[in-house]
Amino acid sequence: MAEKIIIIGAGISGMSAGCYLQMNGFDTEIFELHNQPGGLCTTWDRKGYHIDGCIHWLVGSRPGSGLYDAWNELIDMEKLEIYDHDVFYRFEDGNGNYINFYNNIDKLETELLEKAPEDKAVIMDYIGAARRFSKLKMPLGKPRELFTLADGISALIHFGPFMPLLKKWSKVSIASFAGRCKNPLLKKTLGNLFVPEMSVVFVMITTAWMHNKIAGYPIGGSLHFSRLMEKKYIELGGKIHYNSRISKILTRKSDGKKMAHGVITDRAETHYADYVVSAADGHNTLFEMLEGQYTDIKTRQFYENELTFPSFFQLSLGINRVLETEASSLIFPLSTPVELEPGNIIRDISVRVHSFDPTLAPTGKTLLTAMITSSNEAYWSDLRMNDFRKYKAEKERITRELTEAMEVRLGPLSLHLEMSDLSTPATVVRYTNNWRGSFEGWIMTPKLGLFNQLPMTLPGLEKFYMAGQWTAPGGGLPTALMCGRGVSQLICRKSGKKFKSRPFNA
Repeated sequence: MAEKIIIIGAGISGMSAGCYLQMNGFDTEIFELHNQPGGLCTTWDRKGYHIDGCIHWLVGSRPGSGLYDAWNELIDMEKLEIYDHDVFYRFEDGNGNYINFYNNIDKLETELLEKAPEDKAVIMDYIGAARRFSKLKMPLGKPRELFTLADGISALIHFGPFMPLLKKWSKVSIASFAGRCKNPLLKKTLGNLFVPEMSVVFVMITTAWMHNKIAGYPIGGSLHFSRLMEKKYIELGGKIHYNSRISKILTRKSDGKKMAHGVITDRAETHYADYVVSAADGHNTLFEMLEGQYTDIKTRQFYENELTFPSFFQLSLGINRVLETEASSLIFPLSTPVELEPGNIIRDISVRVHSFDPTLAPTGKTLLTAMITSSNEAYWSDLRMNDFRKYKAEKERITRELTEAMEVRLGPLSLHLEMSDLSTPATVVRYTNNWRGSFEGWIMTPKLGLFNQLPMTLPGLEKFYMAGQWTAPGGGLPTALMCGRGVSQLICRKSGKKFKSRPFNA
């Protein structure tokens, strides 16, 4: 009889773990608090528009990296339509000046040197590193817990030529790197590449991936992508219980050791298993489901001291016209500043023009989305719980003020507006339970470094594993995929099985 494994969370990591465990002869069930798969990798419908909430680019979208091989074990990648953006984003200052941050390294070099020749040294540092990283082929890899001496030697040979650059730029934040610029337009352009506290090496490598066309966008959006993984998991014999929030992980003592052996749902239903895997929120898992009993110093210090990605608002607008000539991603000044929450006033906005994906809007119409960071999830969760009328009024105010302030650049949006929607940090918590409403987990800061991870096992607890973005700084879909794959490899070893997988349709 197959060993039973309960997985908490039907995000990308949970479904990845489920698929690989099913491939290796385990009997798995996933419990998910939402009514659909994907976690943050999702889409929602409003008035005929499909609002995408996640994928901007998918690392491993085409052959050329180990990540493609891994995705192709769970999704038929040959049938997935991929769109490669020409421009990462276009940054405008409102005075007619702009920089197109091209994904092609040669075009990017020409653009940056033309717009900011006084910053040639900074530009060539970025371009030189991106060119070098474009030669780096990322292997499929396996969990650190399974590394042998031979694996270490192989990794050293593979990454050795790139280690000086990796070490150098992992110690510099995006904000610090941008701060070297003399040209104010270039300074703001580089400063908006991603979360400013993150190591600049992350965006250098991203530019390399984009240049190599292995980080494109999958047409159909995020929920379509998640549904493909869900389909594979169910075809492999897995089961998903939706609307099933886990309140407690059961443990018992056997032969002097504590081990996980099941879960209790918020409806007081008890389910038993041989193993439990949490691919859910890390803080909730450790300090609520397990009541803080199985943490070591390193884990507690992570949760006390390390930076998490911020929470966010997402403004979505359905426009009854086509915006084909615009870049797919724009950053530009608002006509007037907008206060989103106490102390959070924004003057620029980053807008995604989804004309590149015809599945997200009716013919002849366009979906616009703007993801805006927030550092005050508690304010919005408290407001929603204690004064829902004010919560709704604030959402309406922010939507109105942002839409009006965007018209200086995008024209009379109100005349063509068919749909508007604003999700808040409280929305993120409601649907994903992510700690602080974070959109990816731990930020890979210069302080944290490239390879500082939390273990997938916990001290003093057998037959329990953690997977997902709360174990691996940097976050993102590839991290979720590989954590799910990695935890499956660990369980196979524990059960005395040789891990196996196969490409789609092999």
